[in-house]
Amino acid sequence: MEVPRWVWITTGVAAVGGVVGAVIWAARSPGYERLITKTGAPAGLGPLAAVQRYTESRGNPKAGLGRPELFPTWAEPRNARRDEQLAESEAATIAYDRNAEFYDDSPFPRRMWIFGSGGPYGLIPANALSPWRETDALRRGKVTPYDVFNPWRSTVFFVDYVWRLIQRSEFKSLPAESQHWLAIKRGLASPSLMADHEEIKPRSRTVRQRATEAAKVLGFSEDVLYERVPTEWPDYPGATELLP
Repeated sequence: MEVPRWVWITTGVAAVGGVVGAVIWAARSPGYERLITKTGAPAGLGPLAAVQRYTESRGNPKAGLGRPELFPTWAEPRNARRDEQLAESEAATIAYDRNAEFYDDSPFPRRMWIFGSGGPYGLIPANALSPWRETDALRRGKVTPYDVFNPWRSTVFFVDYVWRLIQRSEFKSLPAESQHWLAIKRGLASPSLMADHEEIKPRSRTVRQRATEAAKVLGFSEDVLYERVPTEWPDYPGATELLP
């Protein structure tokens, strides 16, 4: 498959740390803050988006986790343990197969959907493209599983995924004081984790620790993770309006 034109825009960062790392990381990002604003999402989402990019890809749009042999040749999948690669690819496979009746309409074969997760936000294609099920855009190939590697499109996918997480019962059932961005960060790891506000599950604690570390590297106060999530987004038109 031909390498998308946007791939050369940024090569991301392999590793960062401390203030110098944050400066380098920000300098190499393709204006993600502007892209978040462009979606119409509330301003409070900006810090969480930055934390998500840091924990998942260090801001590299070509990054990913999964089976390297299934990634596009120009991608840069993480050199993780094989069991981690297989688990992420299995998660992508489950997400695709669960919605195969819709994604079979796409001109892109199943193999392109199940590599794992990728892009700046670490998204699984079948989850990211959920709003386009049963649309002409999907059937005509105007949205593709490799769009998770595109800075603008992946930002739209990320914003809409957060919006959908807010609508879920796991979030709505939380005590008001626990309906914060950290809960959404847990949900980005697994929607069921949003309900684990007491951090009974080890994975919830791991999410918090990594998010806190990322916030510090990026120059944010840890407090931003505990800000209340607005449930009304009057300026957000929806993913299929931003990418018709």
